[in-house]
Amino acid sequence: MTKDLAAHTIELKLTDPPPPELAVGADVVLKVAVWCPSGCDLRGLPVTVTDQDGVLLASGLAAGDCAGRDSAEIALQAPRRLGEFVWTVHGPAHQTAAVRHEGSTLAIAFRTLPQGTSLAVWDIPSPVVTGARFAIKVGAKSAAGQELRGARIEIRDDTGATVAQSMLGGTPWPDTSALYWTEVELSAPAHEGLGAWRATFAASELELPHDASSSTFSVAVVRPPEHRLTVKVVERETANPVENAIVRAGAFRATTNPGGLAQVAMPKGTFDLAIWKVGYEAPVRTVVIEDDMTVEVEVLTLPEEDPDAVWTM
Repeated sequence: MTKDLAAHTIELKLTDPPPPELAVGADVVLKVAVWCPSGCDLRGLPVTVTDQDGVLLASGLAAGDCAGRDSAEIALQAPRRLGEFVWTVHGPAHQTAAVRHEGSTLAIAFRTLPQGTSLAVWDIPSPVVTGARFAIKVGAKSAAGQELRGARIEIRDDTGATVAQSMLGGTPWPDTSALYWTEVELSAPAHEGLGAWRATFAASELELPHDASSSTFSVAVVRPPEHRLTVKVVERETANPVENAIVRAGAFRATTNPGGLAQVAMPKGTFDLAIWKVGYEAPVRTVVIEDDMTVEVEVLTLPEEDPDAVWTM
């Protein structure tokens, strides 16, 4: 006479459920606890994962903890296209001499999102002369680390019109892992003021779906220089020249040499002249440029702060 088999169930649970939204192509590890509520040892039981079409994606082995605390770790990759998907985890039927375990399934529904991108603009000159050509550097990076060689960068003006474009080069920027970059030439507007542009990376040409990204930048646009302003910066008490002081007259900048001198090519006009260096102080003054001119600016050495002064009563 054949002895009837005891009927048990297989329980499945995700101990670390994946988020409901996954980036396309992202690596995913499913941690699946597999156990029998009656305490049967299920160690080594194969656990499989299929997609919504029943195609086998990956498999693993049950760890076999009777309380479901241990997990089978199954490595997968999110689909490389956008959409809504369902993965199904299978704990197959299992039979021993005395027990038959009914199979069990667990569905995981999710949708995929584009990978992110980031865009950077640097080496922006300022000021630039009206109508002059100038160059900037633009770099893009994929959150997935995808190679972006040959991807298109566009520069648009404040009306949204494309005024320049370039292709990303094949070598990432030094000391970065995946910042692909290019140099783009632009023309400054014919009128002075603040010129604004937007660098855009559509990412539509990439095999793996990515989000677009953009970055705005601006440049001070000035009239062509007509005269030369020479600024000499000296320390007020000693009359010693001050080196490496930043001289700023409106949008124009220069740095003093060891003799305390800085020269700036400028158009006619009235400008605020400011001097800056750590440890020194000088009031802002107004200069009127009508011809070549030289200005001497005295700066005051600031006293060092006494760390014990706060305790002095």
